[in-house]
Amino acid sequence: MANSLAQSDEKNAVQLEVVEGRKLPKGLTEIKALMGDTKRTPGYLFDAVLTEQQRKIVCFAAGLKQRHIKMSFYKFDVQERKAVHKAILNLQSIVATFADANVLMPEKFERTQPKFEVVPHLVAEQQTNTQTH
Repeated sequence: MANSLAQSDEKNAVQLEVVEGRKLPKGLTEIKALMGDTKRTPGYLFDAVLTEQQRKIVCFAAGLKQRHIKMSFYKFDVQERKAVHKAILNLQSIVATFADANVLMPEKFERTQPKFEVVPHLVAEQQTNTQTH
């Protein structure tokens, strides 16, 4: 009986194809490559891509010390890394504010001040300063 089952299994067996590897779509392959790319890390960008001036700006915005400018990002502790992350996001929002207002062109910064006062708290401060003199 066991012999007859083995023979019937052989007759019913389907020929399996050899699978050489799973082919991923091109887009997924590119995404996978980007995720594993060591150049796509905050540490690499901070250490190797940012200029010293840019690192100074980021460290100042993060409230870090002068020594952090020359340090490798990987020597920062967790709080310092979080501070850098927060500072970059804050800088991004500042740039976005100016970009949304369409005032990032150099000529916009070279113009003289308007004839009217724009910021109420600065107007009040200016009036207080002129009254005390």
